[in-house]
Amino acid sequence: MKKLINIGLAIIFFVSLFSCNNFTKKDAEKYLPGKYLYEFPSGETSILIINSDFTFNNKIYSKDEKDLLYEANGSMEVDGRQIEFHDFLLFFDHNETDMIFTKPEGLGGISSVYWEKPNKNQNTVLIHYNSYNYVFKKIK
Repeated sequence: MKKLINIGLAIIFFVSLFSCNNFTKKDAEKYLPGKYLYEFPSGETSILIINSDFTFNNKIYSKDEKDLLYEANGSMEVDGRQIEFHDFLLFFDHNETDMIFTKPEGLGGISSVYWEKPNKNQNTVLIHYNSYNYVFKKIK
């Protein structure tokens, strides 16, 4: 009987542990829409605006933020923590830690993206684009 209780408690513990990381469609609809910022190591900035219908606009500005260099509009799909962007600006000629800004290679789909809800240590939504080490931070 004691062994059965311990197994039951272990199951409850693991279910509660893993359920904390569940991201539902309602979570995505609540947290993801907004304006995000990423600053390239070379000084240019990328503004990503996610709309409530999961379409997006991505603009890249010059170092002084006066000139619009590139722009893309597209859509995205959200499945739990994973995001798949369609028609996103793609960069290929850099490593993940020391990106030198160059012209994007075009538009494409990216799926190595995930997002994080705010928590007690981080009070904003973050979008991680793993392939290129982008971390978009929600600013509005």
